[in-house]
Amino acid sequence: MANFGFKKTTNKQINDVLPSILSNIEKNYLNQPKKILNSWSEIVGEKISKLTKAYKFENNTLYIKVKSSTLYSILYRYEKNKLLKLLQEKFSKKTISNIVFKIE
Repeated sequence: MANFGFKKTTNKQINDVLPSILSNIEKNYLNQPKKILNSWSEIVGEKISKLTKAYKFENNTLYIKVKSSTLYSILYRYEKNKLLKLLQEKFSKKTISNIVFKIE
């Protein structure tokens, strides 16, 4: 069996190691909430990021300050599920389960 420059070969299937790898990735994000907070502006884009701020990530919930009640209403009513799905695609469903918007 060719080892392609790796020193150690293994007979493990990807199905055997993938859950462990994903778990380690989730723990990494939960232990480093700044990565999640910093990703907010990337997810929402420049225009919305100027009017919002991710300020806390706690208990799998991302907290966002919003500068106007109109934007709050739009984000909460129409965009929350879409934004949550985008964040979950980037980090995982277990890592982020909710977004809370608050008017600044």
